[in-house]
Amino acid sequence: MAVSVLLSFGYVFYLPEHALVWFMSCLFFIGVGGASFCVFTVWLPEQYHTECRASAFAFATSFGRFIAAGSTFGVGAAIAQSGTLGRPVAATGLVFLAGLALLPFGTETRGTVLQD
Repeated sequence: MAVSVLLSFGYVFYLPEHALVWFMSCLFFIGVGGASFCVFTVWLPEQYHTECRASAFAFATSFGRFIAAGSTFGVGAAIAQSGTLGRPVAATGLVFLAGLALLPFGTETRGTVLQD
C-alpha cells in the first residue's frame, strides 16, 4: 500500500502526458493492497478471550476510525495549504511505513495455544 499510494499520488498524478492511464493502473494495486484489510474479520476475533471477544473486536476495528476521521481534516488542510491534491494524499502512504516500523515490537503468537 505504501508504495502504491506514494507512486500513484506522488508521481503518476503529476505526469504531463497519459497520467490518467497510469493512474488508473496504479489504483488497481492500491485496491489489491487494501484488500488485505478484510482478513481482520477472520483472525482478529480469535486473538481475544471469549468473555471479551465482541467488545475487543469492536474496539480494535473502530479505534482507527477515530484517528482516520481526524486525519481527513489534516489532509484537507494540507491540500488547501499546498494547493494540490497529489502530494498530501501521497503522504498518507507514509502511515503504512510507520506500521511496518512497529512490527518488530509486536508479540509473535505462532505455535501458541489459543485460550477460551
